[in-house]
Amino acid sequence: MKFKLAKTYRYWWPVTVQMPDPDQPGTILTQELRVLLEPLPQDEVIAVQEESAKLKTVRAVSEHGAASMERVVKDWDGVEDEDGKLVPFTPAMLRQALQHAWFRAGINKALAESQNGEAARLGN
Repeated sequence: MKFKLAKTYRYWWPVTVQMPDPDQPGTILTQELRVLLEPLPQDEVIAVQEESAKLKTVRAVSEHGAASMERVVKDWDGVEDEDGKLVPFTPAMLRQALQHAWFRAGINKALAESQNGEAARLGN
């Protein structure tokens, strides 16, 4: 297959989120979803990193990181609420999910794997 040069790339990628199991103390629960990613071009990645390096507080760095993820994550599939109903993707729902470290970690890992040419592993 020939390389296709595009202005932007969008693709679905599996994400594994590992979080504390609320029903079994001391164990980890693995949950899966898919996200539609649109990675930033390298020039923008560098600009985001330079901006982050100038920030003075942990809160500012955290908010900057969340804003960067909001620019990259465009949709999701397989997200349910506590009652098992599908949660549609919205910027507000993404911001809510990004409040959890395990969700951010899952997104970061999936993005890194996809950009490093790693095939999605079973379970991510």
